[in-house]
Amino acid sequence: MKKRIAVLTQKNSLSRGIQNNTTVNVFELEDEQVVGVENFKLENPTDNYFSLLMALKEVCIVYMQSINKDLRRLLETIGIKTKCADETNNDKFIQQFIFD
Repeated sequence: MKKRIAVLTQKNSLSRGIQNNTTVNVFELEDEQVVGVENFKLENPTDNYFSLLMALKEVCIVYMQSINKDLRRLLETIGIKTKCADETNNDKFIQQFIFD
């Protein structure tokens, strides 16, 4: 099964929300194996732009340190799950990374 997962980072740590210096790392997985990666800086740190971008990239889960309630609600409305740092204890995908 193919899926795309976005991990938002800033300075080698999970990103606290979306900001101008946020790096978006999109991983394409097939049968739980990474088969592609795309990295880019977020050009426009608004909730609407980010949500549209994630929908266009066909992302199903977004990982970040923290997220505002409005962005979380917007992403969930369009079918994209969000996971913050405090929700990743037993998450096999994100535990593969080492963050500061």
